[in-house]
Amino acid sequence: MRLRALVILTGVALMLGTAFEPNWMAAAKSAVKSKDHISGDWDVTFELQGTKVPGTFKLKRDGGKVTGTANSQHTGPGTLSNGTCVDNKLSFTLNFAAHESIAVTGTLKGGKLSGEFRTEGMQGTWEATKKKK
Repeated sequence: MRLRALVILTGVALMLGTAFEPNWMAAAKSAVKSKDHISGDWDVTFELQGTKVPGTFKLKRDGGKVTGTANSQHTGPGTLSNGTCVDNKLSFTLNFAAHESIAVTGTLKGGKLSGEFRTEGMQGTWEATKKKK
């Protein structure tokens, strides 16, 4: 009889512990379980006023934070700042020594990144595919 009561109480305690799990804990567990599809090397194409400019991104995701570098013939090498990725939505700023900063937003969908960017008072689009290893 005591063993049965102990088993029932243990089961109830486990159920209550799971039911009252804080939202941040559930989100953290989900983030750990999900695969990182952002980190890596990407071939990117920027399009502005009908002109396409190829470049590269090297991205590193750490939870909701994104860091990395970018490079193109037009901008030269640059670094990524203020990078975030939440629910497959990206946002970051590209900073360059010889070019105005570029504000970038986009989404990950179907294994590709795409979105919009703003620089020098203009707005354009971009898309990127991950380089094969």
